[in-house]
Amino acid sequence: MKRFKFSLESVLKVREKTLVDEQTKLATLLSAVNKQQDKLNENINTLNLFKIKSEEYLQGNNFDPMTISNYAMYGAKLQKEINVQKELIKKMQFSVENQQQRVKEAYIKVKSLENLEEKQKERYLKELQLEEIKEIDDIVNSRRNIA
Repeated sequence: MKRFKFSLESVLKVREKTLVDEQTKLATLLSAVNKQQDKLNENINTLNLFKIKSEEYLQGNNFDPMTISNYAMYGAKLQKEINVQKELIKKMQFSVENQQQRVKEAYIKVKSLENLEEKQKERYLKELQLEEIKEIDDIVNSRRNIA
């Protein structure tokens, strides 16, 4: 009997490559989101430290309106950057969710073909086993006819 060959092997290979490509895109997006999250955390920490310094300056004996104004403008700038980062992360999260859906769909397509291949292989093995049983029966019957 001929060897087992899955008829949709080329389609399976293409779908597996598509799955790997989609997973790579997802990893790239997740990496970008993590970098933006790190940047956001850094800005938040900077703003918190800045607020502490600003409070210390306001409590001090030196009162300079220009310095206080600069502190206020810098604090507003940091807060604006934080808000921009949060919006950017929110948009990137949406892209990540879409990419996760694409990965899931590609995985389902690959898995369905793998299951089909498994079923075809089981069917092939059963047919092979039946042929072996027939050959053994033929050998046993031919020996009985000789004897």
